[in-house]
Amino acid sequence: MKNHVLISWNESCITGIPILDEQHRGIISIINSFEFAIQRGIKTEFYLNTIFTMMDCYTKIHFSTEEELFLASGFPEHDAKAHQEMHIHLIKKSFSIASQSIRLQNPNMYLEFLNEWWMSHIFQQDRLYVPFVKEYLGI
Repeated sequence: MKNHVLISWNESCITGIPILDEQHRGIISIINSFEFAIQRGIKTEFYLNTIFTMMDCYTKIHFSTEEELFLASGFPEHDAKAHQEMHIHLIKKSFSIASQSIRLQNPNMYLEFLNEWWMSHIFQQDRLYVPFVKEYLGI
């Protein structure tokens, strides 16, 4: 049984935007808690539903915060629209994969999606607006 977390918070995770970094830590915590439960064999529908609900709510709060900041910051309109569309797609995809994961009683399916989402969206896509938001906030 593994004794480490799936995603470790480290300097490469930091955007330098305090509220977004705090929210990113929260997302990592949920993902790591989910992985911890899977490693211990907890695969109940209740647990999967709870993790999905937590991720869905927290993600919507986070995306709303991001969008508020990058829209106010002068982030180019075309890029902002594309990022918002990506958020909509991720929420729909998360729902679809979580539903499949619950139906098939395969929590790893949803965990893999969450890990992939973290690595691509937060480490790559979010970095595009960071300079605009930092300048807007005077950071």
